[in-house]
Amino acid sequence: MAYSCTDLADDVLNEMLARGWIQSTQYGPEDTQAQCGAVMKAIGDADDALRLAAHAKQFHAELLSAVGTLTGISEQHGPLALAYVVDLQMAILKGSFIELSAEEAKSFAFVRDLPSGGRWWAHVKAMEASKR
Repeated sequence: MAYSCTDLADDVLNEMLARGWIQSTQYGPEDTQAQCGAVMKAIGDADDALRLAAHAKQFHAELLSAVGTLTGISEQHGPLALAYVVDLQMAILKGSFIELSAEEAKSFAFVRDLPSGGRWWAHVKAMEASKR
């Protein structure tokens, strides 16, 4: 018996279920449109995660190129800057942002000087003193 399109669809769904990328509650067993929707959403989510991971990796590479070592960040910009760098890298990875006071943001502004500094700085939110 030849391998059919139905066999392929079943194998893809089963593999994605086993990996936890989709849930069987997202579709009925005979609802191919919902099955397709679940698979396409999982592909989109994976694409987003890979893109964000590539951005976080690029941030790290640019940062190390500029300062040499993580210890160098602390030596050049203070120990809090190193903590902010870690927080910023996680924000980039999650597609979110970090909140810093205006003073903290000013001391962390060296990130803007990186080749993609504008992109990284979009993940920093400087807060007014009364909001922190």
